[in-house]
Amino acid sequence: MRSSHNTSVLSIHRPPKLSRLPPLTALRAFVVTARHASFARAAEELHVSATAIGQQVRILETHLGRPLFNRVRGELILTEAGAALYPGLADAFNSMIESISGLIQAGTRPALKLVADSSFAARLLAPQLGRLRRGLADVDLSIATIDSGRFEAHRFDADCAIIAISEPIAGFLCEPLFDDYAIAVCTPDFADRHQLIGAPGRLRDPSLETLGQASDDPAFQWANWLRACGFTIRSKHAGIRFSNQPALIEATLAGHGISLLRRSLILEELSKGRLLTPFGSPQPTRNRYHLVTTAERRRQPDIAFLSTLFRDHGLPSVAAA
Repeated sequence: MRSSHNTSVLSIHRPPKLSRLPPLTALRAFVVTARHASFARAAEELHVSATAIGQQVRILETHLGRPLFNRVRGELILTEAGAALYPGLADAFNSMIESISGLIQAGTRPALKLVADSSFAARLLAPQLGRLRRGLADVDLSIATIDSGRFEAHRFDADCAIIAISEPIAGFLCEPLFDDYAIAVCTPDFADRHQLIGAPGRLRDPSLETLGQASDDPAFQWANWLRACGFTIRSKHAGIRFSNQPALIEATLAGHGISLLRRSLILEELSKGRLLTPFGSPQPTRNRYHLVTTAERRRQPDIAFLSTLFRDHGLPSVAAA
């Protein structure tokens, strides 16, 4: 005779997967109702009817298989299950609100796009990054660099630009930041080796290297600069020509020659004695750095700060240099 065995089935309750969670609208209706202890006040907060709130709560109760509220003498009271469920769900919704609020606030930070002449960016803008961060702490600042001669007004899509120009650009507000000058400079060692102090005539020496920049500003052409200083000597052609001032500055600092440089870009080197002016006087440049923007954008506090920062950044007088 075959014995019979009763087979018992072990039921294991696993945590629900994300796909099996109750509807979010039902969870939200429960949390708000529990906080107010009222269907009517929950409906007012969520801008729906009290009937809709009641329906969502019943959906959640059906999903969970147990009641979440009792009515006691007309008052809405959480059941034991509801009291256990509420704290975790309330925290979860608060975390969602904080995350979404943070994202929205990050996306609404004001942005400022600045286009700057590459020489200005390297020599004057970069050292001021600390003050820029403090002055524009709530602004997402982006900086793009260009050569001033390649500024295309019809394709300009930034908030403002700082470029070297000789005359205003039609359709833009062009605000000069400071006066600038072309000066002849070299290292003290180079000046000693070639006996240059007070002796511009030494430029005729074939062994002396003059460096230059490809520029449409006549102030940076040796013949024009010498003539403006009142020297009657014939100038040499620059041996090596650079397309931008930062490269020319580095070559000069390395002791490779004497150069005509934009004074505003080498203030630190002059003040620390790394470069000196062996002869001649500063000659005004035709191209000066300007803040270029529209009249409407110029009224923005962020652009006003940029204007103030670089107009008042402490360029000493020509005599002091």
